[in-house]
Amino acid sequence: MKIEVHCSRCGKGYLLDEAFAGTALPCPACGEAGGLRVEPPAAAPPSPAPVTPAGAAAPAPEEVVCPRCKLHFVPRRATAEAEAGVRPTVLLVQEPSYFREIAQEALASRFELRLASTLAEAEQALRAGGSDLVILDPRLEGGAGAELLRRLGPRPGPILLYTSQDETEMYGGNWEQLQALGADDIVFAGMQAGESLARKAAALLGRPLDEES
Repeated sequence: MKIEVHCSRCGKGYLLDEAFAGTALPCPACGEAGGLRVEPPAAAPPSPAPVTPAGAAAPAPEEVVCPRCKLHFVPRRATAEAEAGVRPTVLLVQEPSYFREIAQEALASRFELRLASTLAEAEQALRAGGSDLVILDPRLEGGAGAELLRRLGPRPGPILLYTSQDETEMYGGNWEQLQALGADDIVFAGMQAGESLARKAAALLGRPLDEES
């Protein structure tokens, strides 16, 4: 069982295993020693299923957490939005025009796209809000894209990295640091990256594509 905790200093949230209950851990984001205090979950008595009166609005769907990436989302709401034709908004932050065009071609038919090619444009778009997912090049402006993760504070939503950096450079300690800053998944740029971008973006938004898509 996972327990949600927040750093007492920076407020960043994490999902930790119940085995850590009763302990205090350092925060990976700000480094605060003992910033994460894991309290055991309080036992709650079982409650009867709510009954929705005729004509009344249905209760809000419950949020769930992916056991692999720990992302919070509401699958029934995402499904309802998809059926209603509501398209999520994706902020694509990518500098090289070649890789940006590959991403645009793969994503434009499924999502509302907002584009940024510089750090200043990305920060302006994030301050404006309204993005359901951020696709970010960590090498933007010589590596400042990764610094942008540190400045985000509370995450605007899922964050998918899209980079031309070599895989051997990204995995290991470097990837763990980016995950601690809020990155959820990664796609390596290339001619065939469009399908991976579309599928991972949809999965992070709780709207996985079927095989025919």
